Amino acid sequence: MNENFPSLGRCISILDRLMKMYYDHGLSEFEIGWGQQFYAEYIYDHPGASAQEMVKCIRVDKATLTKSIKKLVDIGYVEIVSDPKDKRVKRLYLTPKGIPAVKRIKEIHHDFYDTLCSGISSGDIALSERTLEQMMENINRKIWHRMEEHHGA
Repeated sequence: MNENFPSLGRCISILDRLMKMYYDHGLSEFEIGWGQQFYAEYIYDHPGASAQEMVKCIRVDKATLTKSIKKLVDIGYVEIVSDPKDKRVKRLYLTPKGIPAVKRIKEIHHDFYDTLCSGISSGDIALSERTLEQMMENINRKIWHRMEEHHGA
């Protein structure tokens, strides 16, 4: 076992929890939190996206996506519209009620990033981002490969 993992794993876990708390607090007036913010912002940035597109981009399972989209629909932030060319495909659109929430999400992103990167050089930040992206890809390939094996794909 690599002796560095406990420290790296602990840091990632703590950062994840702190991010959730930061976003949940910042979004408290909008009936959403960490769990829905990714989806609301994606739909805002990609009007008419399908759930299948979001699964690939956000890398989340369909059940989690469905639960989050349902919540956004229930609170009136997202509308589901059948694709006129293929009624099996459902397109997702942010409603006018959801726009202020997404604007707040984008503000929180900016504030969080500034706080997270305070006192760190732009070169170190870029290296950290590349390293974390590679780590994410490494684990992503392993997880999805195992899921495909398990489901006979």
